Amino acid sequence: MSLKLALTYFRRRKLRAILTTLSVAVAIAALVALQGLHGSIDYVTGELAGLLGGNAQLEVKAPQGGMSEYLLATVPKTAGVQLAVPFVQISAQINELPGFTTVMGIVPGEDEKIRSYHLRQGRMPAKDQREIAVPKELLRGKSVRVGDIWQIQTIQGMQGFSLVGILEDSGVARANSGAVVFMPLTTAQKAFGLEGKLSYISVVLQTHENVHAVQKALQESLGNSVEVLTPLRRSENTDKMMIFLKSLDNVYGYMGLFLALYVLNNSMRVSVSEQRCHLGILRALGWQRWEIHKLIIVQVLLIGVIGSSLGLLLGTYLAQGLLSSVSDTLRDVYKVYIPRIRFTALDYAIIWLAGVLACLISAWLPAWKAARIAPIEAMNSQYSNTELGYTRWRVLVGAMLMITSLAILTCVNNMSLVFQAALSGIVIGAAVSMPPILILFLRRLEPLVEMFFGLEGRLGINSFRRAPRRAVAAGMPILLGLAVAFGFQGILASVNQTMVSYCNALISPDIVITQGLQTAFSNQVGLPELLLERVRKVDGVRVVAGIRTTGIQWQGNLVDLQLYDIADWRQFSVPPVIEPRPEEALDALEQKGQIWVSQSMALIYGLHIGEKLAIPTPAGTIQFAIAGITKDFYSYNGSVYMNRQDYIRYWGDHSIDYVWLALDPGVSPALVRNRLEANLKSDFRVQVTLASDYVDSMLKLTRRITDIFNLVVIVSLLVAAAGTANSMLISVLERVREIGTLRSVGLTRGQIRSMFMIEAGALFLAGIILAIPVAIIIQISGTMFDKNTIGWVLEVSIPWTRNIGVALAMALAVGLSAVYPAWLASKVDPVQALRSE
Repeated sequence: MSLKLALTYFRRRKLRAILTTLSVAVAIAALVALQGLHGSIDYVTGELAGLLGGNAQLEVKAPQGGMSEYLLATVPKTAGVQLAVPFVQISAQINELPGFTTVMGIVPGEDEKIRSYHLRQGRMPAKDQREIAVPKELLRGKSVRVGDIWQIQTIQGMQGFSLVGILEDSGVARANSGAVVFMPLTTAQKAFGLEGKLSYISVVLQTHENVHAVQKALQESLGNSVEVLTPLRRSENTDKMMIFLKSLDNVYGYMGLFLALYVLNNSMRVSVSEQRCHLGILRALGWQRWEIHKLIIVQVLLIGVIGSSLGLLLGTYLAQGLLSSVSDTLRDVYKVYIPRIRFTALDYAIIWLAGVLACLISAWLPAWKAARIAPIEAMNSQYSNTELGYTRWRVLVGAMLMITSLAILTCVNNMSLVFQAALSGIVIGAAVSMPPILILFLRRLEPLVEMFFGLEGRLGINSFRRAPRRAVAAGMPILLGLAVAFGFQGILASVNQTMVSYCNALISPDIVITQGLQTAFSNQVGLPELLLERVRKVDGVRVVAGIRTTGIQWQGNLVDLQLYDIADWRQFSVPPVIEPRPEEALDALEQKGQIWVSQSMALIYGLHIGEKLAIPTPAGTIQFAIAGITKDFYSYNGSVYMNRQDYIRYWGDHSIDYVWLALDPGVSPALVRNRLEANLKSDFRVQVTLASDYVDSMLKLTRRITDIFNLVVIVSLLVAAAGTANSMLISVLERVREIGTLRSVGLTRGQIRSMFMIEAGALFLAGIILAIPVAIIIQISGTMFDKNTIGWVLEVSIPWTRNIGVALAMALAVGLSAVYPAWLASKVDPVQALRSE
């Protein structure tokens, strides 16, 4: 009976049911898209670690730059170890393939004891030979045969390797979605400047029961220069950039869901009010309170089930589109290839259940109130039409919630669930505190609207006084949607403006040579140092500086290590040093054992000039003196700046990642770029770009990352529009007799339409004005989060153009959402409307 009555109600209120369901579907779709993207990243990195780990129970992981292969002899001597097999892993460019590819240097004949290889054609590479084997997936769509020569970027430049084997897409060949190449260990060591070094040692134990004991014993015998962990542990993302993006996406995704549930809650509250008389009759006929409660729950359950199901379907396509827009960024920054969204049935089930349960929770209060309806009161038309306002204490409660959330954001310096809840608490606090303020604002707006729009304006806005909860149901989605959109746009604008200032201050050469973005996380092969001398000989080149970017493990974090040829670099660049003066800081950095730290590291770890930083190197732990603090927005992990000569001294690594060039006065940069491209293209796969183009590419990368959050803005607009349309439609249905009375005393259909459009316009005006202070709080909280969790001190920027665009889009959405209800109101037949029930 409950299901039958629920379906009967929805048949009479089709459009309202559709709008409410769509608002839930859009929010769930955004959640599916964001979680699907993150889940795919985690899946690929976890799959890479699991497949490369093979059947090993433990792995010895080297720091950046590798570990001495002499450590390999220690591992089998540890009690409980049955087998130890080393390998090298690095990211390199291959002429036949786009972007970077994972290259594994393996011990032929030994590695098969750890990892599974299934040959489709040819054979595995032989020891010490310049041979490779590749998965079948890597050759899809290419006319490649066994015996072909592949050009791979090595530390000596592009070198040829013979393709001797093609693997089935199974076992280790599935690593990185098939974007992996296998070659002999010794060949990889020579090719990538890792002679005498290893990346990992895979360890098979005698029994599975003593993993932790052997892990502890290995760590003690090998020392702190390496990590002993399970294979899956190394898939845990230590890069704060991805953790940061995931945390924000979680918050923003759930904020979109909260907006949808707010719309659903208002819709069900009005639904209960509208069905008051019917519910009273059911109570008079003998229905118990739990049966009334069940009736409302069934209505919500239908919306939740259908909306969540549609959201899963829409979100799957949305996630794939989102992946296509960021796939290049993932290849550039993380050197992982994700061909498609990976979403399991369990993931779908969890989000679907979360959507349905959230709908049920949002409708609990309306259902509880419906169950408490007394039959006599419910069938009293005067009582049924009475609508209570909002108590002022809500303002205090909401303000306290927002203040508490800001306090948490100020104190918490990590991206925990506490932080995510605090950021969401600001929007929830606004939802609690704003309804009384919205009603007060609309009442203050009455004289102004009447002055400009006359009778239609007075009638339209006067309805807010008589039905405050209906006004809030229509106005709050607009207010919260605009607040979230303005706030997020402000945070993104601050990030982008900060990156513009940073890149323009730091990158000041004429030409930049690079093979792609390098970070501490990417572990890609560098370029040979001899490239510097080759570039210096090109006509028109005045100064050449080599730059290396790698990483170090410091206090459990992967920190970027930025290495510069200081004597050359200072001739054409003035770095954004905060203290001391740039020249003084550069003088200090040229001296042995001096470093700079980024402002983010200084803030997070409380570092100051003059302190010593213990940095692990292949030569042992070295104490470096902090000689400067500089702005750095290159890494979310923090950065250490060091003279490249110190790096060569302690790490023995002569490779570089970037070459910065300053040209002779009057020389055309485009001409020199063409000369460099002609000189290098036969031996190196590099990009020679003008500095201005390089800066643009860096800023474009930042925008690609931040553009992920634009999805939340779109969801906010769609949910707000659905909520407004729903409430305006309710307004028409609840005021049929009123509209009939107005029509009978002479109001034309055009005046009725104008009355409803003015009502929508007033709600939009109130929403946009009251959204501004909430948006400011959201932006402040976002910048506070950046400073507290990753140490980024952002420049405050207000994106006026984009905010105006969002406001216009919202105005259009609100206007369109009011068109049909206004038209429907104008079609009311006064005779039918005034007929006695």
